[in-house]
Amino acid sequence: MESPDDHTAAPSALGYLYQCRIALLLGIQAIPDTPDASISVERFDDVAFETGGCPTDIIQTKHHLGSSRSLSDKSPDLWRTLEIWCKWQRSSIASPSTTKFVLITTETAQEGSAASFLRVHDRDEDRAHALLLAASSNSASQSNAAAYNEYRTLGEPLRLSLLDSVTVLDRSPAIGDVRADVERELFHVASRDQLPHLVDRLEGWWFDLLINGLSGTTVNAIPVTAIDQQIEQLREAFRRDALPVDYGSGSPTPDVIAELDDRPFVRQLRRIDISTPRIEYAIRDYYRAFEQRGRWLREDLVLDGELDRYDTELVEAWQPRFAAMLENVDAMASADGQKELGRTLFRWAEQDATFPFRGVYERFLTHGSFEILSNRRHVGWHPSYKDD
Repeated sequence: MESPDDHTAAPSALGYLYQCRIALLLGIQAIPDTPDASISVERFDDVAFETGGCPTDIIQTKHHLGSSRSLSDKSPDLWRTLEIWCKWQRSSIASPSTTKFVLITTETAQEGSAASFLRVHDRDEDRAHALLLAASSNSASQSNAAAYNEYRTLGEPLRLSLLDSVTVLDRSPAIGDVRADVERELFHVASRDQLPHLVDRLEGWWFDLLINGLSGTTVNAIPVTAIDQQIEQLREAFRRDALPVDYGSGSPTPDVIAELDDRPFVRQLRRIDISTPRIEYAIRDYYRAFEQRGRWLREDLVLDGELDRYDTELVEAWQPRFAAMLENVDAMASADGQKELGRTLFRWAEQDATFPFRGVYERFLTHGSFEILSNRRHVGWHPSYKDD
């Protein structure tokens, strides 16, 4: 009887995430030597480097859970890869004279196998060719039959030319270890405790780019310089006197908006007849500030009491303005006048107040933090806001 795991999509999902993470690692490593190159996923192959639209490095990635698998002369992973590359050899797009073909696999090449003779060191393309030719001629494997035929019919000169450009990187790190390799490459960019958070953001940016490229929203090839620039932006964001901004353009989902719609800070705005669009902007800024402040706290990017001191600064800026509002005897004499006073005070917090927090000047942080304080009733807009 089959178990639920027999048809799990986890290995396929891990395989795709693996090639995406490998692509990022290779892109980072390419910054010093090939800054003019671009990198793509699922364009020419699993991963590829290209210059001027022509591939210079075509890379296949193979990820397997566990460490007991080995790469033999009849391994499907090896032959599926060779089948694709033989077709490249026949095409005019990629040539072994100008293109490198790389197989990155978590498997271990069996000693004395063709793959073992195509490693970076102790190479022997002739022996690899003989072993592959023997395997393709003597095996009865139906799953590899098309690949065997593709290899045999390529012709010996072209086969040898292809193998001369092939490199097998076996025993490559698994997906979790690739993440550790990315962190090692970037050890100089942020402090040890902040580095994982920086890499989280770099990977988030990277996966967004790949998703947009694969969905046709943007060009699939990503310049290596774009990776370099993003790393520099994150370096600046993670300076000891700065903070990363993650929610500058985020918006709450309809469910979140519905949940926030009856919060005290929203009721305060309705009490002074703020228009629906401005209430929606307030909910958006509340959400952004709440999420951003929460992430800074979770990642230990702010000091103990630092946000409390910021809130105190906002409250103390609000206090004299609120007190002055109460001194307007004429306006305070009517309900409409009190609402107008409240709208004027809110307009200051919404549009004019600017209170940077450790180098973060984002408007949403000031306005959204005022809404957080309003939700706690530490500040308010209507003269009788505490009665709500």
